[in-house]
Amino acid sequence: MQAVSGFKYLYLRKSTFYLRVKVPKRLGAREVRLCLRTKKLAVAVVVLDRLLPLILRLKQLVIRSRTLDTGLICLQFTQIKDAMLKQLTVADIDPMIAKLEQGYSDGGHSINALGQTPLLELDENLQAQFIYIAEADSNEERIARFEEVASKQTAEGKWAFVESFSTIMKTFSAIAGDNVDTDGLSQQANELLTSNGYNVNPNSLPYRVLLSKLKASTALQGELLSSIFSEDFIGERELQGLLAPKPTVQQITVPTPVKPKSTAPLFSQIYAEFLEYKINKDKLSEKMQKSYQRLHIVWLAIAQDKAIDTYTPQDIGRFIDRCFELPRMNITPYNKMTWDQRLDVDVPEEDLQSPKSVEQYYKWIMGVFSYAKRDTIAYITVSPCSIKRNFKARIRGIFSDLELKNYLKAANKETIHWRKWVIYLGIYTGARRSELVQLRIEDIKLDAETNRYYLLITDSHESQKLKTDNSKRIIPLHQALIDAGFIKYLQTCKDRVFYELTNVEVVTNWMPRHMSNLNIPPTNELDHIRSFHSFRHTFITKLMNEGVQVNLLQQVVGHEISSFGITGNYTHRATDISKLVKVVDEFKV
Repeated sequence: MQAVSGFKYLYLRKSTFYLRVKVPKRLGAREVRLCLRTKKLAVAVVVLDRLLPLILRLKQLVIRSRTLDTGLICLQFTQIKDAMLKQLTVADIDPMIAKLEQGYSDGGHSINALGQTPLLELDENLQAQFIYIAEADSNEERIARFEEVASKQTAEGKWAFVESFSTIMKTFSAIAGDNVDTDGLSQQANELLTSNGYNVNPNSLPYRVLLSKLKASTALQGELLSSIFSEDFIGERELQGLLAPKPTVQQITVPTPVKPKSTAPLFSQIYAEFLEYKINKDKLSEKMQKSYQRLHIVWLAIAQDKAIDTYTPQDIGRFIDRCFELPRMNITPYNKMTWDQRLDVDVPEEDLQSPKSVEQYYKWIMGVFSYAKRDTIAYITVSPCSIKRNFKARIRGIFSDLELKNYLKAANKETIHWRKWVIYLGIYTGARRSELVQLRIEDIKLDAETNRYYLLITDSHESQKLKTDNSKRIIPLHQALIDAGFIKYLQTCKDRVFYELTNVEVVTNWMPRHMSNLNIPPTNELDHIRSFHSFRHTFITKLMNEGVQVNLLQQVVGHEISSFGITGNYTHRATDISKLVKVVDEFKV
């Protein structure tokens, strides 16, 4: 198997091109090999270009999956490759045949125009050269001799060589027989499909239809060339009418230029290299390896694994700000939770991770990107870890009235429904994001006595969970929600209010981007962090400033009712919604 010069991963064996990717010896084999089913370099290069992203994924698979054997990797590689290629249908065949047949006609006229000299009147020197080419023992040698002869032509002799070669093509095309080589037909079909990005499946019905149409088209080709070379223009026109109809030319709008997709390795691949480097070069202790593992788990839970050169400072900032909202892992109940549960829970101030712990995340991520930037690595030229954060005591902040108005203004322009209503409900109910996302249609009710709609925050459905027993409560709907059309929106929903959302993390991940678009900083001038949970803090703070009755406010937001000495024995949850309505109505933006 011979490597093709200038094309990494491309090899030639018995005139057929192969893709070949080396893998570590520990997998039990030295390479992953795929036949590209073509003998044409131009077609092989097109396929190689399509498969380069797949090759990168294969290398990442090898790095991440040290326990997989080569057979499994080959299987996955083949499955992904087949998925990348289009599946041929019968409707796809005629446009390809039409394009091919148009090439017959255009090529025939080109040969006819150049090959005007009779075969026996060719220059003796040129005749000798063509005989030398024809006497080769194999097709490979014949191609090599042709390239040798062509390269030796002088500037003046090149045109004569081309004209003479056209004469030979014209002559032999005219005397060629009608027999069609089955193997040659299959090869032509394979190359036609491969060059057009289709999967080659010889056992499929569309493939057999393609062979049948190619056979008929090839037979027609000989007749067409014969008419062109004999200048039988009427016969040519009649044969042209038998050709497949040309594809309809459609008006194509020029798309907006798209930034080229990055071909750089994923973060996960770079991190594997970084960890190996730290272990081998810096003698990373087992204790630090376990610490790195915990940090990496947090990154995988929160951040997106993408090409290393596509991360921005905003991505890193959102990751760090999200870390400030995580609970301490070594206390109950968080130490018994899964990561999905930890990301979903609203953590009280006293249970949040310490700023010092969050700083460790930042130092760790800076180390990974610093490694990727090293002169000997050079996956990136600039590290995205340029954010400014205060890793001292962090307090959750609130939004100003102006910022709340900006949120509502943007919400009214939203075309994606959940984005509008999660903002409205967050502002006017003070509910936790997890409580809002799991709301069902039957949880919005109308109180007959006050004629007010209210939310029932409950865990009555199997898909619903509550943080504490106090979380089960009713929240009267603010009039601003009604005026904005929330009840009308409910009429378009089925089962769930936020039927478009799969989980609460969709909201969590969208919120920082939304804040950035509205020029609302993640921290205020007091360096208090802000996130979706800040709507809840804002709701509580504003109503406290209005002097509402504390035990009623606690019932609206789902906090445990405070005790006031002996009077605490007489403080119970209100059953009269009218008392809670007065609390909610005090909230103004």
